[in-house]
Amino acid sequence: MFIIDVKADRFVLPTFITHPNAPLYKFADICDEPVNDVAERLCNTGAVSEFVVEEIKKWFRRDYRWKDTITMGYPERPKWRITVQPNKGKVTIKFKQRDFEQLSVLAFALDITPTTTAAVLIRVTLGNKKVMQWYLSNFLRHLDEMEIRKIYRLLKL
Repeated sequence: MFIIDVKADRFVLPTFITHPNAPLYKFADICDEPVNDVAERLCNTGAVSEFVVEEIKKWFRRDYRWKDTITMGYPERPKWRITVQPNKGKVTIKFKQRDFEQLSVLAFALDITPTTTAAVLIRVTLGNKKVMQWYLSNFLRHLDEMEIRKIYRLLKL
């Protein structure tokens, strides 16, 4: 289902499976950027966003230290499961080592693999209105009003 491939010692390449019609592909298409670049930026943004961490902390099975905050994890919480349907495409994301370490710490707290954590971060980040508004204002200033409206409709923000 998920494959982690480590290349050199600076970049880590998790590959996860997603549907070609998924919001990630449509979002990347509207942004006119490669899917793997958009996925990397969404993961990195989500991993350090207070809003995203607040949303997923209910799934922490282990303690998570982030900035000046420690969130307690509880092993009796259910493990986060992502179901995979057939006929899915693959997305390979190239992370810098520092970013992958942040992803791994989050994965440890959730008690899932870093690859699954990347998929979770992309889903949650794309669905979080505040994070996406920040993302649009910082990374997608070049888009015209019509394209921004398409993104809002796509993500139902």
